[in-house]
Amino acid sequence: MKKSDFSSIPTFDNLPAVKDAPPESSWGAFGPDDELGCLNFLTEEGVVEAARLVQSGKVFRLDAKVGFANPPLFGRAKVEHKILKLGTIAHDDLLNNYNTQESSQWDGLAHVGHVKYERFYNGVEASAIQDGPGGRLSIHRWADKFVGRGLLIDVYGWRKSQGRAVNPFEADSYSLDELKSALAAQGSALKPGTILLVRTGWMEEYELLGPEAKAGMAQFDKMKSIGVERSRDLVAWLWDNRVAAIGTDCPAVETIPFNFGDDSPLHFRLLALLGLPLGELFILAPLADDCARDRRYEFMVVSAPMNVEGGIASPPNAVAIK
Repeated sequence: MKKSDFSSIPTFDNLPAVKDAPPESSWGAFGPDDELGCLNFLTEEGVVEAARLVQSGKVFRLDAKVGFANPPLFGRAKVEHKILKLGTIAHDDLLNNYNTQESSQWDGLAHVGHVKYERFYNGVEASAIQDGPGGRLSIHRWADKFVGRGLLIDVYGWRKSQGRAVNPFEADSYSLDELKSALAAQGSALKPGTILLVRTGWMEEYELLGPEAKAGMAQFDKMKSIGVERSRDLVAWLWDNRVAAIGTDCPAVETIPFNFGDDSPLHFRLLALLGLPLGELFILAPLADDCARDRRYEFMVVSAPMNVEGGIASPPNAVAIK
């Protein structure tokens, strides 16, 4: 899609894009068979413009280490790394119990459907979500698409600069007004095709915890986490600014706990209705520190999700290049 075509995409208030699609959904906006969702806002022109943002050549890895959470969050299996000896002078790796969502991740569009409509993005039925070739909404379709302009909102740093305490392990929310205020303080702005990164402070605080504290928050029903607010205004802001994806350094993008039994979670509103990828557990503190030093909060992002046909999610395999 060319940038000039963005004006043909309805605003949030004018959704749905096609008859009989759910309210506030983008189903059909990019065609009846689309599986990219908001990644359609990433264009070849945008890649070229993002490359022009590279000035210092600094590279920041956005993925946490595989197995960083011990025990793994949300009761997921613990990954086991083994080295396989191939004779006397060669080796392979083997990762047992590897869950693509055990560390930093992009949630694919097959990860969560909508509880009310019982469909995934663009109306895909659960029966069409399957492993291997032919699975709809597969993560492998993103493998060569996730490159563009990145923008960091350091709302964690901004709130602290206002003299307000932040406890990332409480069910607190960063409001849309706070996100906008942090953007203004940075001198930053959203543009169509932005890969938006939001620093909440969760990841860096988690890494300071001892084993007992980490064990106490490993299960979803015991977890409390800061995140961005669940609101129609936030969802509309992301869509109307043509944000391509949103990644954060907290476990769910949105505040935890949340109730999968109602239709308020951002996972339903962004993944299932709008096709907007959610990134979780990113490493953002080193990038934020550098952005604060040079007052440049935009950069090039290169992310290569796993090329797994039928894949549900993937580590970002992402870098920010300044």
